[in-house]
Amino acid sequence: MKKTLIYFIICFVPFLLNAQKVKIEGFIKLPDKNGWAISCIILNDTINKLDKLGVKDVIIRNKVTANKDVFKCTDNTGYFSINAKLGDTLFFKNNPRLYYPKKYAVSDLMNKKKLVIELESKPCITPKECEQKIPSKSYVFVGEKIDISYVDTSDYCYMPMDSKYDATYKIEQEFGDHFPDSTITFTAYDHDFSHRFLFENYNANVLLFVEESCGELIHKRYKFYPVYKTKDGRWATPVETYRSSYDKSEKNLYDKIIFDKSVSFDLPENLSDEHMAQFIKNRFPEKYYTIKDGKAYPIMGRYAEDLAKL
Repeated sequence: MKKTLIYFIICFVPFLLNAQKVKIEGFIKLPDKNGWAISCIILNDTINKLDKLGVKDVIIRNKVTANKDVFKCTDNTGYFSINAKLGDTLFFKNNPRLYYPKKYAVSDLMNKKKLVIELESKPCITPKECEQKIPSKSYVFVGEKIDISYVDTSDYCYMPMDSKYDATYKIEQEFGDHFPDSTITFTAYDHDFSHRFLFENYNANVLLFVEESCGELIHKRYKFYPVYKTKDGRWATPVETYRSSYDKSEKNLYDKIIFDKSVSFDLPENLSDEHMAQFIKNRFPEKYYTIKDGKAYPIMGRYAEDLAKL
């Protein structure tokens, strides 16, 4: 059913649009100056229908938005002109976080002169800004993940650069200020990078840095280390080659470490010998890892207390 609808949108919508059309032109007006420089008009809410169908294919979406009879934007003055059939509906939109969209039947618009579509403001949340320069507390600890839940930010007045979520961790060992409970809940912000760059993707223990500012507990952005037990019961992290490539100072913290025998990392399967050699060189170089039976065993790393001081 979904494929049929997509096929209809791509192949038959342009054909049907060649039926008798009328020209609708006018201006889109915003209630303030906070919106985008241009507004857009979408025929029959086509873009939203693609979203509902789960169509993420860039080629398909580009074909739809490139059709000026389906998707049209104003100029910088707010002026628009679009051709549509009498039975069509036009959706007028600007920043969806700030303004409600408006829809009109083409038949209701065709006879209006000096057409002005006035969008209405939408209530939104402006997150408070914290101007505290120095945090009240700095909690540095090895934590075990209990729960992480993403926070819905669709009602924010702007789209945050990072995803926001609430995280709860069990505190295994502290290296900074003492937190008065065995568990801690804090807010975190992270880009949606690949698995290795997001601490919430690690089910093992993680060394985390959380600061208390303006009465809130906030994770120090992008700062974390996955840690594992060593043979003598301490916490340490294996060498991450991507970190050492941009932070030369961390090399001074490398030690020969005997990790617990359970600490190892699987090598990818189905790689050619050439590609496997290159992968090992980049990800698990022999200076820091021993390769055996399809696994990489760390032999050097950094202790958690040294990372906490850093």
